[in-house]
Amino acid sequence: MAKQSKSSKSSESARKRPTMQRTYRFNTELFESFEEDCARHLANPKLVLEALILHWLEQGADARGSIAMRHRERFGNVTGE
Repeated sequence: MAKQSKSSKSSESARKRPTMQRTYRFNTELFESFEEDCARHLANPKLVLEALILHWLEQGADARGSIAMRHRERFGNVTGE
């Protein structure tokens, strides 16, 4: 019976969707100032990025469009957009 429980556990884990890892490129100066600001306010940069992503996803299409427009006005079009 022990073999059956092991094989059922491995088949369950095989059915799980694999995780994806993505990398993003940031301007070095921008990311350094971001890290400094996070350290100053005792926040974990990963948690801040997660909160920003969740905020973005929760907004409607109009709000995301206005955020993107402000970004383009401030930083210009970034290659790959």
